[in-house]
Amino acid sequence: VSPATRQHGTSRPHRTLSARSYLCSLRPTMSLFRAKEWWSASVGEADEVITAAVGNFDNEPEPALLKLATGSLSGKLRVYRPRQRGYSLEDLLLEAALELPVLQLAAGRLTADSTKLTLAVLHPRALSVYRLVGSGGGSDDGPSYHALECIFSHALERPSYNLLVGTASGSGDFACVQSMDGLLTLLEKERAQPPCQLSKFLLPGPLTYCANTDALLTFNSQLEVDCYRRAHFAPSPASTHPRLQVDWSVPVGEHVTALLVARLSRGMAASQVDIVVVAERLLLYIKENGSIRNQKRLDYSACCAAAHSVDGSSQQRLVVGGRTGAVMVYSDMELLWAARLPGPPATLGVHRFGQQPGLLLSLLYDGTTTLSYLGTTPPPPGAVGAAESKQLNYEAMDAEHRRLLGIIREASTTRPEPAGGISLRAEVPLRCDERGSGEGAEELPALTVRLMAAHSGVAPADDVSMVASCAPPLFLAADHIVLPPLIAGDPPAAVPLVFRARPDELPVDLSATVVVNYSAGGELRCASCELRLPLRLVADPVEPLKTSGFRLTIETNRPPLPLGGLFEDMVVDAASAAAEGAALSIVYGCGLDATVLASKKERGRYRVCSSRFEGLWLLTDELVRRLRAHGEGEAGASDGGFAVWYEDSLPLREYFEAIDDHLASRRALVDAKAELEQRARQLRAVEKRLLVQLKRLPIPPLHLGSEEALFTHPRCGSRTGCLHRSQASRRCSRAVTTSSSS
Repeated sequence: VSPATRQHGTSRPHRTLSARSYLCSLRPTMSLFRAKEWWSASVGEADEVITAAVGNFDNEPEPALLKLATGSLSGKLRVYRPRQRGYSLEDLLLEAALELPVLQLAAGRLTADSTKLTLAVLHPRALSVYRLVGSGGGSDDGPSYHALECIFSHALERPSYNLLVGTASGSGDFACVQSMDGLLTLLEKERAQPPCQLSKFLLPGPLTYCANTDALLTFNSQLEVDCYRRAHFAPSPASTHPRLQVDWSVPVGEHVTALLVARLSRGMAASQVDIVVVAERLLLYIKENGSIRNQKRLDYSACCAAAHSVDGSSQQRLVVGGRTGAVMVYSDMELLWAARLPGPPATLGVHRFGQQPGLLLSLLYDGTTTLSYLGTTPPPPGAVGAAESKQLNYEAMDAEHRRLLGIIREASTTRPEPAGGISLRAEVPLRCDERGSGEGAEELPALTVRLMAAHSGVAPADDVSMVASCAPPLFLAADHIVLPPLIAGDPPAAVPLVFRARPDELPVDLSATVVVNYSAGGELRCASCELRLPLRLVADPVEPLKTSGFRLTIETNRPPLPLGGLFEDMVVDAASAAAEGAALSIVYGCGLDATVLASKKERGRYRVCSSRFEGLWLLTDELVRRLRAHGEGEAGASDGGFAVWYEDSLPLREYFEAIDDHLASRRALVDAKAELEQRARQLRAVEKRLLVQLKRLPIPPLHLGSEEALFTHPRCGSRTGCLHRSQASRRCSRAVTTSSSS
């Protein structure tokens, strides 16, 4: 905030990564006028610049040049002095690491003498005031060296949100810090007053100061603008943090992005000001007593705003930035000019740098600081047509219009689906294939599904291609198959699809989708088929286990069914089916177990247990699906349709613990990769040093006979092969031990 406009205050923009990526991806609106870049500075994506301030921070004598200060979340403070068009290395006066994140910068005379301009830096838990000191040089360009001198630093009681520097009549500048929980802390003449609590507070919002009424204005979570008199900031012996009383409130009804004080309305007295409220879709002018002076609906989403003075006039103008990168200039409520920036701005301002007045300062969401002027730039070719010198042919235009309307009408007309086509039918076996004796994927359990494709159309089906997909850890040996042309009346084409399951992951879904694309009669058509793979592909039945880890209880309105009938594909023979009528246990390929128990009471109740929380899902889903299939097949039930429900409270604690474990595993994997990369770099460095040392040392000749040299190399090769095989066997044993323990 510049010294001329620091009394208006500013609000710290919300800077989250997702919001930043979304705003940077928005495409600016098309405009004939672009903001012409005069000067810009960028530090890259590694350093996130979020705030900027303008002022004569080194108190250079007249004619002084304004300096531009930027702060980042990494704690880097940079001070620039733009003097001419284009960025140069001499423009950077200072770059300092403050070791704390910089949330906001502001310029003001906050020292006890109140004569020199200082730079206020807001940290999460402290407010520091610095002075820029120049030394050396003596040329026309000013000092050649600048240093940052800390005048004082005040520790804050609560985490801070934003900072306001205002000028009170008769008492000089003061600073006000708003915390995340609504505490306002005033600092004046290097002294801090006891904090006061805002009323009607839930989340922090923009903060500004009105010098005419000596009041602070903010925005609350009830979508209202509140006014607090600064005279009410008095310590109370009865309360540590006295609650402030609202002087007046104005409902806005939208989220406010900027709140400032300026002279924008025409016909106002010299002592009157406007309280400008810039909401997402609303521009509102409020009088000093809280009544509404004027308002205007915006046809774009505003993200920031700033007011600037006009030479030779007491009336100011308003500059509003949109989330599409557009910049609107208003005089009162009248739109004077519209231009566009390279991206949506987070902060705006109008200042004089060098000998160029009226430069627009914009801090973009990607961290680029730009000074530009509202000039015109020739649009790209094709954006706007040149002035046409030939006469327009209205008859040809009308004929083209009628032709396009006919095409649109023909395309939008609903046409019946052509008869015939490819029909798909899947034959899913209940048992898996015999396991192969090879290595790799041949040792994994496999299931061959026969997909029958028959064509019943008049025209033959050409360019037939089949694509199948399934959820991991399931995979197919070949997921894309090209079929020969299909002719109506021919026997169906049988396509084998081999599904396999990796044992190192827990399955989450057993469904698969097959899509066939083909062309018939010059039209592109498709057919799809949904199938569900058997549970036996990813799990094996075992003897009933006594599991006391995690459990879920499913209830139905039917008597309990024998589990041997529900899970007949998991039962080997009739004897085991009778033995497992009330309990069934399975073990997944990754080693997790799950058990389902059937109640012996009249009302059907089933309990699913597992030693791990994530092992409950697949068996529970399979149980509910089979119960519903059996219940829907029954007829003549006296109590209505079949129903299944879950009455207990949701296991959210276990669910969140599983998420935390997954996150910890991901972090451990990242740390292990980083450590491996570091060890690899160290190994390469050691190898380079060894090579250098070996080149320096003389190597004696090898005195080996011909026969000894002939047999030494094979012996070394065989020894190396033995070492490789032993290491591979040790790795396999460790992997088996790890999977068994998990």
